[in-house]
Amino acid sequence: MAEWFGRFLDRPMPDPATASTLANLEAAQAELARQRERQANYTGNNPAKFDTDVRIAFEQVRTMTQILKASGLLPRTAHEDLETRLDTAFPRARPREIVTFEGARYRRRVEPATRTASGQVSTWDRGWSLLVDDAPPDRPVA
Repeated sequence: MAEWFGRFLDRPMPDPATASTLANLEAAQAELARQRERQANYTGNNPAKFDTDVRIAFEQVRTMTQILKASGLLPRTAHEDLETRLDTAFPRARPREIVTFEGARYRRRVEPATRTASGQVSTWDRGWSLLVDDAPPDRPVA
């Protein structure tokens, strides 16, 4: 997989699954910033010139961040901890399914994380959204 990244980037990046360390994450973030700057400074006639390079670098950073958070090297937010507990409690929840967990209602959310140049979804982002009742209890219903 690292060889595939190396074809598009100026220097090969490490495989995120095997080399996810804080130093490699910083290097991947620097590479993403470099690719975005390269894309912003491009003045040629091809508006999508560096889209692939930026997308590959972004997916590299995203994958490394997820792996480091799962291993405990990066701290998780309270919402990420809640989503992990919801995923454990409801591993087979379908998209838009509503569940009750610890006295609150949550809806399973699945949305595109990244898309290809043609608009097809290449990776999906899964999460949970807290459902808030439509009418507050102190408001009278007419």
